[in-house]
Amino acid sequence: MQAVLDQLRDSDRLRDLENYSVFGTTTEEDYDHIVRLTAELFDAPIALINFVGGDEVWVKARVGLDVQSVPCDIAFCSYTVLDDKPLVVPDLSRDDRFSGNPLVTGEPAFRFYAGAPLRSASGFGIGTLCVIDSRTREAFDERQSRRLQDLAQLVTDKLEQRRLSRLEVIASKLMSATADAVVITDKDRRIAAWNQAAETVFGYSAEEVLGKPLSTVFPMGFDEVDAGGHTCEPGLKHRRTELTAYHKRNHEITLEVSAISWQDERLNLSGLGLIIRDVTEQRIADRQIAFLAHHDELTGLANRNSLHQKMEDLLEPGSHVAPALAVVCIDLDRFKLVNETLGHKVGDALLRQAAERLRAIAGQDDILARLAGDEFAIVRLGAQDEEALSLFAETILAAISDTFEVDGHLVSTSASLGIARYPRDGEDCDTLLNHADLATYRTKIEGRNGYHFFAPDMDGQTLVKRGLERDLRGALKRDEFEIHYQLQFDIASGRPVGAEALLRWKHPVHGYVSPADFIPIAETTGLMVSIGRWAFHKACHDFATTAPGLKLAVNLSPVQFRRDDIVALVREALAASGLPSNRLEIEITESLLMEKDAGTLDALNALKGMGVSIALDDFGTGYSSLSYLHNFPFDTIKIDRSFVKEAETNSDCAAILQAIAALAAALNLTTVAEGIETEQQLARVKALGYQVCQGYLLARPQPITALAELGQANRTAG
Repeated sequence: MQAVLDQLRDSDRLRDLENYSVFGTTTEEDYDHIVRLTAELFDAPIALINFVGGDEVWVKARVGLDVQSVPCDIAFCSYTVLDDKPLVVPDLSRDDRFSGNPLVTGEPAFRFYAGAPLRSASGFGIGTLCVIDSRTREAFDERQSRRLQDLAQLVTDKLEQRRLSRLEVIASKLMSATADAVVITDKDRRIAAWNQAAETVFGYSAEEVLGKPLSTVFPMGFDEVDAGGHTCEPGLKHRRTELTAYHKRNHEITLEVSAISWQDERLNLSGLGLIIRDVTEQRIADRQIAFLAHHDELTGLANRNSLHQKMEDLLEPGSHVAPALAVVCIDLDRFKLVNETLGHKVGDALLRQAAERLRAIAGQDDILARLAGDEFAIVRLGAQDEEALSLFAETILAAISDTFEVDGHLVSTSASLGIARYPRDGEDCDTLLNHADLATYRTKIEGRNGYHFFAPDMDGQTLVKRGLERDLRGALKRDEFEIHYQLQFDIASGRPVGAEALLRWKHPVHGYVSPADFIPIAETTGLMVSIGRWAFHKACHDFATTAPGLKLAVNLSPVQFRRDDIVALVREALAASGLPSNRLEIEITESLLMEKDAGTLDALNALKGMGVSIALDDFGTGYSSLSYLHNFPFDTIKIDRSFVKEAETNSDCAAILQAIAALAAALNLTTVAEGIETEQQLARVKALGYQVCQGYLLARPQPITALAELGQANRTAG
């Protein structure tokens, strides 16, 4: 008997039984009618419809026996359900399988049993139709066995009808509820089902398309989805595919389509099922995002990242283009003056017109890019000697010097150019761009509106800078960077409230290198991305473990915003260190904001949403600072040290300090005074209402261990 019970507990069989949702349910007239008919046809006192579970037999319909369930180990149908043919036992007391069964040896002392299995559509035995008698009877002849099987088939048909009806209800509910369009066809690929979402996607009502060929809504490109559809195995899912179709209103739509063929052998039905999602808006957005990843939003030119990638490809070993390559950097002269006097709208329009003039000059194979602000670059391809490049530079200067008509204003400007050639001036992208930039700088300091070719002796510090650049590339791997921290104090109480993280490079030969020397190199070469990530993680870890209660201020480079995912960086560092977000303040400078990158505002808003504070560093030294305070989510403004230093002797600086304090109070912004070096300076900013200060008078930048000791001493003194 144990072997029989093990087979009854087969998970696939039980799952099939569960699909019919009949086990454990109450009586139903359809099944009651069949057991009455069975009892009459076989002149039997008892007729039952049973469903066999893993441990229990559920009596769904009965005549002549008042019982609802029977344990599987004593139920006769436990044997019947595992066979394909009817089981007929003329005398149960003489059958070894049942002679000891309590239903035979005791009340009700059954003697005769005949049962036919109920088989699911998948072929599993899930129940029986049986007749039982307390008297022994003759074995069934062929006609009687066939009749019992026919009656069992009636039950099976009812079950299958029940299952299909249930599936139809479920499918109908799902098709109505899903946001995806669902389209089902018959074997001739005519539309048989069409849900509400399909009406929304295509614009056609169900009445307009039911019975129509699928090509009605997929006039082109459907073969890709349907390839092999007529011959593939039923249920075989096709690879998800994107297709173009047309809405009823005749506009093009992009669809993500998954197709699956289906077949029901018993009903002789087959067809294709499609799940369709309208991705038109998403693909438009994807194309826009992809474009902006490689292009400048304002001018449509390639951006710095794109230029960098294209140059790296050209300079790849084996490239046939590299030997004839020159980089021309172009800076518009006095562009900031245009912004200041005519406004950013005019400045933006000027940049767009300048870009169009450069586009008209650049060769078909040249690479034209906007690097940042008023800086452009052209990578000139083809054999170019110095004379040809000089003529090209003169053409650019002449085009830019022509008066621009911008929004009703006549704007005159000029350009400063610098040229670097491969391989004489550099063998990699960063070096070529850097040397072209140095040549541009030489043009600017010599009066603008001209051009220079890069030369090694152009700047007395060029060789030193090149050496620093070379050493800087391996400094992070050699663990030469340190983070020092300068405490910030609450002016009213004198207690430390935070500290600014400051990057230091301890060169193995030169000792500590000034940040003013190595940070521009790191930014120009792009090394600031990896160095900045290390510094940020290190500072967060230091503060989380060593400086409890203090707020950490970290200045992020514009290069990091352009080339790194700042939001992800902050999220990762906070999670790894355990530093609460409300103890972190991100400092940025106005040079980043002047790029007018929408991604910068999005990133700052995202950081703000995480609970991180945002500070504007060196406030008052840039341009349009008031508009930045209005448009960006700042919590703090840091006053440039030059105002603090000169306020004692310069009445204008003193007035600016006072005005900034009043402005910050009106905007509910925290003010930080930098560069406090004397008691008089501290007294001045305190009298003006500044809340936080830092400077050598109070604390010099120190490693984290010294900062913790100094902070403790100040807390004790306080």
